[in-house]
Amino acid sequence: MRQTAAASYHGVMHASAWDLDTQPDPYDGGGLFCPTCGETYSPLCDRCPDDGTPLVVQLVDPDPLVGRVLDGRFRVLRALAEGAMGAVYEGVQLPIKRPVAIKVIRDELGHDEATARRFFREARMLTQLAHPNIVDIIDFGETADGCLYLVMELLRGLTLDLALATLGSFSVRRTCEIGLQLCNALVVAHAHGIVHRDLKPANIFVLPELGDWIKVLDFGLAKSVAHDPASEITFAGAVLGTPLYMAPETISMNVAEPRSDLYALGCVLHEMLTGRPAFCADSAAVVLVRQLDDPPPPLPADVPPTLRQLVLALLAKDPDQRPANALTVCAVLEHCLAAELVAEMPTRIEPTVPPGDDEKT
Repeated sequence: MRQTAAASYHGVMHASAWDLDTQPDPYDGGGLFCPTCGETYSPLCDRCPDDGTPLVVQLVDPDPLVGRVLDGRFRVLRALAEGAMGAVYEGVQLPIKRPVAIKVIRDELGHDEATARRFFREARMLTQLAHPNIVDIIDFGETADGCLYLVMELLRGLTLDLALATLGSFSVRRTCEIGLQLCNALVVAHAHGIVHRDLKPANIFVLPELGDWIKVLDFGLAKSVAHDPASEITFAGAVLGTPLYMAPETISMNVAEPRSDLYALGCVLHEMLTGRPAFCADSAAVVLVRQLDDPPPPLPADVPPTLRQLVLALLAKDPDQRPANALTVCAVLEHCLAAELVAEMPTRIEPTVPPGDDEKT
């Protein structure tokens, strides 16, 4: 991450923009910091001797994790996002200087021995998924003071909810392309016995530079750190799903199965086609009631019948009325996408005549 202007990202500014003679040294460690490799160097240096990145002065950050090295391998650089399960940080894997994202589980969820066991079991399963549409899990662990963390590939792009907020509804073709990638991720996860439980646009990362390639985040984490299968007790304050995308059986019986993920997929597809969530309300309680009782709003008139039927089937209140599995949904979306591509093909091909050729005798 090369920086060309002072204070261009949170908590860090160029050493050249900081007057060390007149300002107190804000760095707790007595040196300068390389935002690319995460190493600390003498104030006499102005560039990293390894990669040439301009060194920066790290300002005092109220977040105690920023600047910390987890298990001697992963340095936490800056906070990226925060949610119900924990916070996500940008970091660097020190031995190989690889940029990473580090998810740290909230203290109130991570200091329980049973929770830690479930977290490790789920994290080990996630490392086996290895699918192009699922974020790569690099490592996981627990620090000496009980901090649970998960290290993932660092993605550059935006979440699907931000893309929807910016662009509104998507075309049928784009919806099918993204939906097919989501289905491929679900097929692999469900084959490994992992249910997402919280599939939603905020957990779907879009990589525009790769042509709308998507990566699904947080597979299984909600289940591993928020739910105790032995006692059937949910931790206070933990979110087992987001009301706008929760299946009726999850709301009424706290049951999450592969078809619950398919319901959430139906909510996401509906939102991409219409530009707004299917079951909106002013409060979470009303949203939950609508998920249980209300039919989804009609889709736009230009949505093809096959795709329309698929979305309605995914949003069936009874899980048994939904498609059997994600592989079935993949087949339908492939058919819909193929139909869209065929429809975009020209009906006739006009010969190209070079200028002036039609006047030759």
